[in-house]
Amino acid sequence: MNATNSLKRKRSRKACMPCRHRKRKCDGGEPCTTCVEWGYDCSYKNDSKPGTLPAPEQDSTHYSGKQNSVLPEVAEPGPAASGASVMAQHLEANSGAAFVRKIGLKIDPTRAPKLSLFAWNVGVRELSFGFNPIATQHIREITSLKQIKVLTQVYLEKLDPCYGFIDRLDFEERLEIHWNAPASMDVYDSVICSIAAIGCLFSQRNATITELQLANTAQSILSNYRLVGPPHVDLLTGWLLRTIYLRLTDLPHSTWVASCTLMHLIEASGIYPESASTILHDVQYCPPLASRLIGVATHLNAWTSFDLGLSRVSFHDDNLPDVSPTTPGDYTIEILRLLPISISLDPGKPVEKSMLSSKLQQIMAGNHVQPPSVLAQCNLVLCILRHIYSYKSDLSYELAEQAVSLLNSGLECARKMAIECCPWHQVANVPFQTICILLAMDTRSSLAVLPQALEVLNLTASLYPTEMMKDASKTVQLLLLLYQRRRMDDIAIFGEALAIPQQERITTDVSPINFGPEENSWLGALFADLPGLTSIDLDQSVDTEFFPI
Repeated sequence: MNATNSLKRKRSRKACMPCRHRKRKCDGGEPCTTCVEWGYDCSYKNDSKPGTLPAPEQDSTHYSGKQNSVLPEVAEPGPAASGASVMAQHLEANSGAAFVRKIGLKIDPTRAPKLSLFAWNVGVRELSFGFNPIATQHIREITSLKQIKVLTQVYLEKLDPCYGFIDRLDFEERLEIHWNAPASMDVYDSVICSIAAIGCLFSQRNATITELQLANTAQSILSNYRLVGPPHVDLLTGWLLRTIYLRLTDLPHSTWVASCTLMHLIEASGIYPESASTILHDVQYCPPLASRLIGVATHLNAWTSFDLGLSRVSFHDDNLPDVSPTTPGDYTIEILRLLPISISLDPGKPVEKSMLSSKLQQIMAGNHVQPPSVLAQCNLVLCILRHIYSYKSDLSYELAEQAVSLLNSGLECARKMAIECCPWHQVANVPFQTICILLAMDTRSSLAVLPQALEVLNLTASLYPTEMMKDASKTVQLLLLLYQRRRMDDIAIFGEALAIPQQERITTDVSPINFGPEENSWLGALFADLPGLTSIDLDQSVDTEFFPI
């Protein structure tokens, strides 16, 4: 018997449906190891014909009752796939969903959450009575000019200071012109409708027919626009506003497609200094607002791609145009200053592990004051921390404490924004990912922040009771409960190891071990926050049951 025949005999005679469909090795277990590790629904089909691929199964992880938020699969590490393994590690570090999965597997492989973009935003905007407008309407048929001006003011006060690429005076003049124009619509009407829709989002917690009609009309204008030459800046502005609205209210893949479309339009327009289309037509680059438009578009495309583990659209040169403040109170520049480090974390590029700590220190040294800017800073810090813990790199105690302090400030900003009806996507995402990083840090100071992080996430879920937020809240509580049970099991093992036989207690002087109030504070808070655990006696559970000395 040769070695080849021996190896063949050891292979499984059958493969489960998920492994066959994905062309991966299967050990024939029920469930198999691959399905357990990656959260697939392991099943076998006895009557399948050789060479026939099964239809892809539907994943049960979903939200909004319509589409799922499951990530595209990343390559699993294997003996013959070192490059794929590195790519998977990059994706795990950039994508919060993959990191959540890893945290769950580390705590309890059998109950770990599946790959899903929890807390992607505060949830899909839908009417409570289930009616969603479809027909495209002229803006004058949707609402009044007075209401449009009110919603525009909300946009300018709450979103424009962070994503500043609109000329306010120019918008006011063109609004009057378009309102009094004939019934036909042009591409600038998509700009007006999107600004008004975002104004609705930032002034009303629940979706209204007006908001959905405005958003639907903007989408229809952009989708039906016939491009016969280089895109005009009005088209770029309309697509950027559309992408922002989707990032705050819709599903991940819809946002990614819109952001990629926008980036391709920017390149085709020639306003980017390195655009290849400048060969075909003469374009004078680049007014200040165009620089801001490019910067915000790049910011959205990069982070949406990172979250999904998909490719971002990049130009020949990633050097972004300079941006300077235009008006008092504008802090768009703070967001765009984060872009160089963000782009350097692209999973398609090699990441120097030795530089992660310096990048982290550089980001935390930035002066961010306004809540949306602070949360953008926290989001980048969380990404770098995911890289550090995924690569098992060293993080100094001082730097870790600074990161915990910054994340603590971010939680306060998220709380404030949720209360003030400013549903930026980071309001949901930062508290959720903060909890995961705090568990990965696993220090006393990091665990002490868990109750506050959970409280902020639950507050947001109560203000925006969508399926997205409900799933995020449930998933976090599951992680914390699994982590708590794991710790209690560990404590029981230590208690058993330290237990002294009865006959030796007479001659051995051993002082009892008791937890003080500081040691019990974070665990007590978790008991209070997790439903169904209030009946457990914390003091008795910890001091008596697990330390019976």
